[in-house]
Amino acid sequence: MTNDFHSRILAIDIGGTNLKAALLSEDGRILGDPLRCATPPEATPASMLEALRVLIAPLGDYERISIGFPGAIRRGIILTAPNIGTQAWHGTDFGALATACFGRPARLANDAMLHGLGVITGEGIELVLTLGTGMGFSLFRGGVPAPQIEFGRHTAGEAPTYDDFVGDAALRQLGMAAWKERVRETIARCAALVNFDILHLGGGNARHFEAGELPAGVRLAVNAAGLTGGMKLWSPEMDVIFR
Repeated sequence: MTNDFHSRILAIDIGGTNLKAALLSEDGRILGDPLRCATPPEATPASMLEALRVLIAPLGDYERISIGFPGAIRRGIILTAPNIGTQAWHGTDFGALATACFGRPARLANDAMLHGLGVITGEGIELVLTLGTGMGFSLFRGGVPAPQIEFGRHTAGEAPTYDDFVGDAALRQLGMAAWKERVRETIARCAALVNFDILHLGGGNARHFEAGELPAGVRLAVNAAGLTGGMKLWSPEMDVIFR
């Protein structure tokens, strides 16, 4: 394996609370320790680019960039950014802005989709839920992502949306036991909705679960997948989501 920068991808995970970045080797491994910083308050595309510029400065060179973003995205264009501030982001081609800013081609995808690319087996119906500031959702069939479904913004009944039902604010308000019950209830609803073969549970707050606390068919996903999925974002089968 070469260590030349032409084999490297810069992976960026934009969250409602933190930003993370790392270089990936040609086989998808994280090179060194990921870097992190707080997400700029009331972030705009310009302030986000500046924060990322500072964050990635210690990293080496790279050929391409993969960015996971917490919102609805269509053909690389941001439609919503509920945990950052939709108004400033709606209609933004942040991949193009990153390409111009950093001088390397960039691809932008929903953060839960990017996380899923780092953990899916590629067989059957696989669902990815990420637990963090809100709740991310991505669905795959045979390793190919479905059109994006912003299930986190769907009405949960007991709360305005699933972002509110199982997001970080709910964890802090309800306490661990009650919050975990809500997560299990959300998983049961997802099972009834999509009849998944495997559900991968990831995101920063998935760390609060042990495998034995989750229903059959649910696997805990390593949080680093939000970065390592950036390698597959450049595979030919992903071209379809940018057309």
